[in-house]
Amino acid sequence: MKIKFYFDTLSPYSYLAWCWLRENREYLSKFGEVILIPITLSALIKANETKGPAEIRSKRDYLMKDCIRKAKMLNLPFHPPKVLPFNSLYAQRISLFECSGDQQWQAIDVFFRTAWEEGKDLGSSEEVEDCLKKNGLPSEKWMEQVGNKVLRSTLKVNTKEAINAGIFGIPSFLVDNGNKQEHFWGQDSISFLKLFLENKDPLNRDLLEKFRDCYLNLDSV
Repeated sequence: MKIKFYFDTLSPYSYLAWCWLRENREYLSKFGEVILIPITLSALIKANETKGPAEIRSKRDYLMKDCIRKAKMLNLPFHPPKVLPFNSLYAQRISLFECSGDQQWQAIDVFFRTAWEEGKDLGSSEEVEDCLKKNGLPSEKWMEQVGNKVLRSTLKVNTKEAINAGIFGIPSFLVDNGNKQEHFWGQDSISFLKLFLENKDPLNRDLLEKFRDCYLNLDSV
């Protein structure tokens, strides 16, 4: 089984979900391979013909209050970046396994902490390089690679594959056993992800039969 985590560093809910994922890596590994998949939120929004939270002022304000509340309840540090939304392409490309390799988890963690705990602007190449250097990561090597065709192409392919898999928002977990995929969207869906992995999912085919007339994709369940 594969447990895929789709994220963009500029998403505060991705940060909250990442904090849980980081602490529960061993728990998830009992069920299958955890795969970290950086994608581009702007392309996801465009593909689904919607607007980003920052484009709707009331939604943006609500979202930020909601994240502050959740971070407080979860006892997590939270300090929004001084520039939001920021250009996350540097962070996303370096977060690809094709760039950071065996240090992928560490690189992603550094980016999330820098953006959402320290409030730094990861849209700045100087900030990205600085945070990598401060955390003992190969900043010069990775920054030299960040503009190459392979990384640009891989990030686009990741995003396209996410869209084709039905991912419409981030963070998203996709549990894939080869025959079936189950999608869990948002940091607040983690409790359902756990139930699903433990074979305790309250959603089952018998229950969905009751809603056949209004549920259009029953065959996928």
